[in-house]
Amino acid sequence: MRPVVLVCHPNSMTEIRPSRFHTPSALSAFAGLFGAGLFDALLVVLRGQHARSLEVLLLAAGLYGCAGLLLAAILGWAVAVVKGSIPGGLRALREDEALDARVCGLLLGTTVAGVVLAFCAGAAYAGFVSAMQSRTLATIATAGIALAVTLPAALVLLAVWKPGSRLARRLVPRPAKLGRAGLLALALAGLGLLALVAALSRADWRVLDLGPLLALAVALALGSVHAWFWHGSRFGKRLLARLPARIIRSALAASVLVALAAGSRVPEASPTYAAIGQGGLGLKFALKLARKATDGDGDGYSARFGGGDCDDARADVYPGADDIPGDGIDQNCEGGDAPPVATHADNEAPTPQTDKPEKAAPARADVFAGNLLIIGVDAVRADRLGVAGYGRPPGKSLTPNLDGLARRGAYFRRVWAQAPNTPRSFPSIVTSRYPSRIAWQKRTLNYSPLLPTNHTFFEPMAAAGLRLIGIFSHFYFTPDRGISKGFSEWSNEGAKSIADSNKDIAAPRIVPRVIERLRRAANQKERFVLWTHLFEPHSSYMPHPEFPTTLSGLPGLEEKYDYEIAYDDLWIGKILQTLDETGLAQNTAVVAFSDHGEAWGEHKIYFHGQNLTEEQLRVPLIIAVPGRKPVVSDDEVGLVDLGPTLLDLLGIEPAPYLHGRSLLPVVEGGHLPPRPVFAELLPSTATPDHQVVVVDQGLKLVHKVSERRFELYDLRTDPKEQKDLAGDPSQKANLARLKAVLLAFEEHRRPVP
Repeated sequence: MRPVVLVCHPNSMTEIRPSRFHTPSALSAFAGLFGAGLFDALLVVLRGQHARSLEVLLLAAGLYGCAGLLLAAILGWAVAVVKGSIPGGLRALREDEALDARVCGLLLGTTVAGVVLAFCAGAAYAGFVSAMQSRTLATIATAGIALAVTLPAALVLLAVWKPGSRLARRLVPRPAKLGRAGLLALALAGLGLLALVAALSRADWRVLDLGPLLALAVALALGSVHAWFWHGSRFGKRLLARLPARIIRSALAASVLVALAAGSRVPEASPTYAAIGQGGLGLKFALKLARKATDGDGDGYSARFGGGDCDDARADVYPGADDIPGDGIDQNCEGGDAPPVATHADNEAPTPQTDKPEKAAPARADVFAGNLLIIGVDAVRADRLGVAGYGRPPGKSLTPNLDGLARRGAYFRRVWAQAPNTPRSFPSIVTSRYPSRIAWQKRTLNYSPLLPTNHTFFEPMAAAGLRLIGIFSHFYFTPDRGISKGFSEWSNEGAKSIADSNKDIAAPRIVPRVIERLRRAANQKERFVLWTHLFEPHSSYMPHPEFPTTLSGLPGLEEKYDYEIAYDDLWIGKILQTLDETGLAQNTAVVAFSDHGEAWGEHKIYFHGQNLTEEQLRVPLIIAVPGRKPVVSDDEVGLVDLGPTLLDLLGIEPAPYLHGRSLLPVVEGGHLPPRPVFAELLPSTATPDHQVVVVDQGLKLVHKVSERRFELYDLRTDPKEQKDLAGDPSQKANLARLKAVLLAFEEHRRPVP
């Protein structure tokens, strides 16, 4: 029995029966999405490495086809309801000018009501929802706001309806074929598209995956062609009348369901999934939705579509879970239970005696008895320094002051951050522990504070009698983050909010305070450790009169990034000049580094924090100690090594809770034995993906835990990670060796250090 729609009409109550479900609009919607899926599959086969054509076709036909069936159902129902709600159907809009005007009023009223809803929701999000740390509370608050604004929006609709009808009669032309309502609907759709483009132009759109939008654009184009051919052209109409339409539609629907069932069983080890990530438009997004829909235990992973969940009935078993050694359960789905370990080699749970920093007197005659000045600069790639061969324009270094520091100190050219973003990297640096080994208040938060049980490498310095001074002006460097333990002075004056900090120019208010404090320390003959951090090379990039830009678009954006680095180098020069003027340069070791890098499209990614590619992890590190000869090192090291190095330099015994190793032998002109360097992208509300990498003797293994695949790169011949060697038979031994090393690290079985 078909539903009945009752429509209120000024003169009568009319019974309208909606048209059949399979309307031309529904068919064209399905055809558009299904065709976009085939187009997407073709791109994957052409652009992705090692794609298996049949698997790609099954996944594309099944996922896009199911989306097409769903859209056809919704659109067919919507068109039927709209047509049935207009007395006399769509033809009446062309014949009845009064009815046409009333529909225009409804369109205008609905649009204004939608704007009111959007404005209120945006204001509420900016006002307090965005500050909520709990996703559940934020969801509840958003739903409550939507309900609260519904009544005002409905009142706006009623208020605008009649005036909108009169306004439409006066201002909107009335084409014979479309009527005012049709023309107004097209105009509003165009304005909506322009609004979307304007919104994207104001955002850092390059961090977004626009593939799904491009796929929708292809679907819209193909659906329009389908509608014109079958329902607009004479030839198409005649052909359609002769075809067994119902049989064809039933066969297509059955084929989609068969393809979906077969595609869901494509094994997770198939290279097809990697090819989809490399060359597809919306297929990667469709896979995420399919995995979420088939996640039986709600742990974020599915046993279907290559999701990798080895037990979809247990929420504590999923890829990336902490595997409890010796309990007989493979919690992380890596092919077996982690073997039990006799001792906790990486000091995850040190005894109270070893977990407390102790005052240690220098035991060596050659210890450095001076001061430490630690300068961080945000988001600087290792390859942007002049000593690394970079210049803008070519031949003109962006960083003459850092270059001079590198030429008189130890310059480390192969340094990896342990995380690709500030809220993970800095805790790792100051605790000298890998991100997964840190005790977070809530690890999934974007900016989770550290628990008090964590200790920093600064604490032994304070215990040894040095005065610790921190001078910053940035939203992250607040004492409640847990990174300021041991400091007797901690200044974060003038710090902006998270949103405002992206357009902030903080160096002019930070560096004068640093200079003033250095002069005071020189006058009072204090022995100090001073740490400061400059933030300018972090998006959005701000222009500076000292470095006028000449480019636009993406090249202009990268130019501004480069000149932000140059701008901070100018201010670093002022700090170094102060050391010379005060005489502190004779007894102050200077350390300069960055917390992570920045991507510029090398892997279709811009900015940072999204994956563990070289451009996001490789950073500069310079340690210039008075009296030490210049050194250029190509040893593989990590920022996790910074703390133990500085403690060793000062003659303070590194505490056992530090995971890094001392680089002092390199600073003094020697070398270090090879040791793997690890980095992690932990899942959070901002970045749901989970990745872990190991770099060892020029080889880099990437474990994309969320995507259930490994990638292998030879950084000696492929420093930009363009050729995945995981499927190369000649690399089988290297792949197995690094897999064992990485899995031992992930399961906390590998001694660190």
